[in-house]
Amino acid sequence: MTRKKTIPDWLTATRAVTALAILGLTLRGPSALRAVAFLLLIGWTTDMADGRLARRWEKDPTWIGEHEFHIDMLMVVSSAVYLIASGLVPAIPGTVYLLAAALVSLAVFWYSEEYPRFKSVTMILACPWVFLPFVVALWHDPLVVYAGLIWTAAALILDWRRFIGVVSEFLAGARAFLRRP
Repeated sequence: MTRKKTIPDWLTATRAVTALAILGLTLRGPSALRAVAFLLLIGWTTDMADGRLARRWEKDPTWIGEHEFHIDMLMVVSSAVYLIASGLVPAIPGTVYLLAAALVSLAVFWYSEEYPRFKSVTMILACPWVFLPFVVALWHDPLVVYAGLIWTAAALILDWRRFIGVVSEFLAGARAFLRRP
């Protein structure tokens, strides 16, 4: 494998580091919301870039590539833990939702024969945590909201086809989940 073909894996691995950094910012409390949000935006940017590069370079999947979704979810869970631990989300409902979502996701993973079912259910359950840092920022740091909106608009403009592909994959997985085995 050429050196450049390792770049997508490195970009994916940065999201694991980003997740650890977000967990570290939990110690700073609510004042770290802006840093957490910008780390999430950087993580999402590497998520867009790694897939695009891997497809362009026709890169064979490695262990990291095969576990990219799990690494993405690690980043989402770390932001959920940050929001709960910093008091920006009420502890009891936030913790109950996070644990229940993890249990449902794991149950689908263990009892389903189809990976798309697991991925779709996990994406549905993770969705609130993906957007919540930016919703919470409406009351704490409007700059974060603007940055999130600008990032989203730019991402859609730059990679509309991939967005449609992700939505299609999600819907296919949701249909597979709803289908009787």
